[in-house]
Amino acid sequence: MSLFIIYYLNKSYINFYKLVPYKIEIDDEKIICSNFLFRDKTVTILIKDIESISGGIFEGKYRGLMKVCDGKNKLCIGFFDRLKNSGKLVTLILSKVDKKIYDKTIEQIQSSKIRPETKNK
Repeated sequence: MSLFIIYYLNKSYINFYKLVPYKIEIDDEKIICSNFLFRDKTVTILIKDIESISGGIFEGKYRGLMKVCDGKNKLCIGFFDRLKNSGKLVTLILSKVDKKIYDKTIEQIQSSKIRPETKNK
């Protein structure tokens, strides 16, 4: 039984990290991801082909895996909030995606419990 649990956890871990590249570059038209775990592959997602963004701050959570999915090529990439300059990456993605996706994401963020603290003096 414990062997089955270890197998399942290892398989889940590997599948999880297949989404996460170690290097992400973004410009006005595309996101280029490379250096995936166990894969020497480069994935390019065109900004215009982004179908969904989910997880982490995109769903109003402080932490967690954030996913960007390309609807045309049926692939997704993920990244964590602990990534260096992840805030800039999130800002760039939100500023470049389709207006419908942007509006939906902003609505989710605003309806969540993440609120900026206001200090009364």
